[in-house]
Amino acid sequence: MQPVKTNKIQLLPVLVGIMILIPLLVVAGCTGQAPAPRLEGTGWTLTGIMDKGTMTQPLSGTKVTLDFSNDGQISGNAGCNHYFASSTLKGTTITIGPAGSTEMYCVTPGVMDQESAYLSLLSQAKIITLTVDTLILSDTKGTPILTYAKTVQPAPASLVGTNWTLSSFHSADAVSSVIAGTTITAIFGDDGRVGGSGGCNRYFASYNVTGTSLSISSVGSTKLYCGSEGVMQQESTYFASLSKAMTFTIKGNQLSMADAKGSTILSFVKDA
Repeated sequence: MQPVKTNKIQLLPVLVGIMILIPLLVVAGCTGQAPAPRLEGTGWTLTGIMDKGTMTQPLSGTKVTLDFSNDGQISGNAGCNHYFASSTLKGTTITIGPAGSTEMYCVTPGVMDQESAYLSLLSQAKIITLTVDTLILSDTKGTPILTYAKTVQPAPASLVGTNWTLSSFHSADAVSSVIAGTTITAIFGDDGRVGGSGGCNRYFASYNVTGTSLSISSVGSTKLYCGSEGVMQQESTYFASLSKAMTFTIKGNQLSMADAKGSTILSFVKDA
């Protein structure tokens, strides 16, 4: 039997290709990292919270939420107060900074304890597991501590013709609620006029909208004096904030106004 002759010229390109491919596969295997979940612009509603080693449902009548913005910030409702914090996501690892919040007190039994526990667990979250409609936050050991379902967003409300009620003021990293017992509103007419209650006086102003750009000018009001502590200062702050508004965003039934730097200054909710 004659020995089989190998065509070395034909094998050479194949060998070279294999030699190039092997190092690439090794490098890819060593440095590969799970892709980061796409969370920007999504909203979630709490379905489970770890309590003494057991995953339990949130208290009946409370709605705890988690929203991811496009700038690395998270926010939501902790069951009583609105909260906000910074977040950093690398692959499936998340780091959440200390949460700040408004300072309302809810008297329903258990609500404040649940809120405190929730914010504490939020800061302990390190690992994210994400599917189409569920989100799980786990601790450093991989134990689930908070579970969420994707929030179904209602159709966006229209800026014009909707009754908006102010829910919070924003200043730097601080968020403050409207003084208890006062209601601040905004109603945008189709005639370029906006008005409502400043918490004490009725006010009126002109506005202009182009896309998501907003400008409010010539704010005037009635001249009543309300003696309750802080009400007149709150009203003055509100009128000043209206004049600083440069853009607006409507997400579901929530309206946010931002200043020239893109920082949120006023948040409203649509009247039911």
